[in-house]
Amino acid sequence: MLCTDRIVVLSHTRFSDSSIIVQALSRQHGRISLMVYGFGGKSRSKMGAFHPMSLLDVVYSYKSERDVQKLTEYKPAPNLVNCTSDIRKSTLLMFMAEVVSKSIREEAEDDAQFEFIDTSVQILEQMQAGLQFFHLAFMVKLSRILGFFPSIDSGHQFFDLEQGHSTAVRPVHRHYVSSEVFGRIAYFADCQYNNLCDVQMSRQERDFMLETVIQWYQFRIPTMKEVNSYEILHEVFSGC
Repeated sequence: MLCTDRIVVLSHTRFSDSSIIVQALSRQHGRISLMVYGFGGKSRSKMGAFHPMSLLDVVYSYKSERDVQKLTEYKPAPNLVNCTSDIRKSTLLMFMAEVVSKSIREEAEDDAQFEFIDTSVQILEQMQAGLQFFHLAFMVKLSRILGFFPSIDSGHQFFDLEQGHSTAVRPVHRHYVSSEVFGRIAYFADCQYNNLCDVQMSRQERDFMLETVIQWYQFRIPTMKEVNSYEILHEVFSGC
């Protein structure tokens, strides 16, 4: 069956001299693997269409019993010119792709999930300020889409990262922060991306909060053992 779909590219690997396998999130089928041919010789330059978090309108041959589907047509939708030419944005895309790849494993349609990620990438393409907070906001917002964003009791003093909820009693382990700190993290769930330029936070505070969110994810998602792109992201935004 030929399927016309929209995908978000997560990664790709070389399969042969003329083909690659693309790991992607699709609107219709969730996580999907696609075989793409035509990358031999002078065609290698086409690889740029499959950078992390590329948005592509595609056509592929789909069979549910097959592990890898065959992609036959693709085109940018839209072409992420700013995201690929700006080192800050391209690094953010790399980080986002790793987070999504390790957070979403289901091979099932989820419109809200796909729409959030697609829209986030398109907003990043247009953003000019507040980029140093984008990855933090993206992860907090994504946690709500994935279903583990917590409610915080204002009467509780601590937030237990292992259990994923606020508590009135200090946890016996060391994986916790104050409810005040997690409340500042939770602010990003409702903050519009375009308002990130108004956030007042030092680099040290931002780094601590992102490390806290990553740790919180690791307790909720077994495949999130480490985020390899974090160090690159930290280096790129070290002066912000």
